[in-house]
Amino acid sequence: MAGNFQDDVREEAMRNLFGLYKDENEGRSGVDAYLDIHGYQIAFELKTTSKGSVTTVRDFGPDHIEKWRTKHWLIGFFINGTEYYVYASPEMMRPWIQEKSEYISLTSECRR
Repeated sequence: MAGNFQDDVREEAMRNLFGLYKDENEGRSGVDAYLDIHGYQIAFELKTTSKGSVTTVRDFGPDHIEKWRTKHWLIGFFINGTEYYVYASPEMMRPWIQEKSEYISLTSECRR
């Protein structure tokens, strides 16, 4: 996957590589991908980067925190012609999500 490409293209490539699928009825703000395994449907948050760091969302708020708490994460790094992927379970992401939740709470308190 060389060149300059959009997140949607990279996310679709990740879904294909890992046997994931997107429910097209969910839209842009829905679940990025699902994995069906042993009768269970597992929700994934997909992130990609070509710079080495990953951003979250523009309109980050409490709704995202709740949405992310139970998701599995798959992050694709596409840097200088090299591709690699990192997986994180909900348990692995818990400290980061808690940190973001506390940040939102502090920011909300400062606005009052």
